[in-house]
Amino acid sequence: MLPDTRSVREKIRDAAVHLFAETGYHAAPLRDIASIAGIPAASIYYHYPNKQALLVEIMDTHMRRLNLNLERILLQPGSVQERLYEAIASHIRLHTTYKAEFFIIDTEIRALEGEQREGILALRDQYERLLQRLLQEGMDAGVLRLSDVKVTSYAMIAMCTEVASWFRPHGRLTVQQVIDIYSQIITEGLLFKPESAETTAESAHT
Repeated sequence: MLPDTRSVREKIRDAAVHLFAETGYHAAPLRDIASIAGIPAASIYYHYPNKQALLVEIMDTHMRRLNLNLERILLQPGSVQERLYEAIASHIRLHTTYKAEFFIIDTEIRALEGEQREGILALRDQYERLLQRLLQEGMDAGVLRLSDVKVTSYAMIAMCTEVASWFRPHGRLTVQQVIDIYSQIITEGLLFKPESAETTAESAHT
C-alpha cells in the first residue's frame, strides 16, 4: 500500500468533497469531515475558517480549471470544428474525472452566501460566454448554422455535463469513445448545410 502523501489541507478538502457529494453541504458537519480526513476536529480551523470556505475553494478551483481549458482552446489555431471538438472533450473529461466536484458545483450553488455566490456565478457566466464566442465565430464564418447562441450553449453544456451522471470508468465505452460520439452528434447538428437552407426556403413557399 502506497503511503498517503497528501497535505493536511488536501485531506480536508478531499474529505469535504466526499461528504458534500454524498450527503449534501448542509448535512455535512465539520467534525465528520475531520473524522474522514483523520485529524482532530479543531485542526480544520488552522486551514479553513469555516465550512463555507471549503465549499468555495472546491467550486472556485474547478470552475477556474474549466474556464482556463476553454480559454486555451479558443486561442488555439485551427478550424471552428476542431476547437469545438476540443471544447466538448475538455468539458466531458473534466466532469468525468472530477465527478464529485462538479456535482457539488451543479447542486450546491444555493448554499453559497453573498459575495462568494456572486463570484462562482461570475465564473459560470464566463464559461458560457467563452463557449458562446466560439459558436458565434462559427456562425459568422458560415460554418455553423444560425441559431440562438445562448440557447445552443446551454444545450451543449447540459448535454456534456449529463455524461458524468451515467458514465462508468469500467463500463462498455471509454471516455474517448463517449467524446467522439457526443462530438459527432453536437457538431453534425450545428454544421451549416446549404441544402437545409434550401429546404427551409422551399417549405416556406409551399
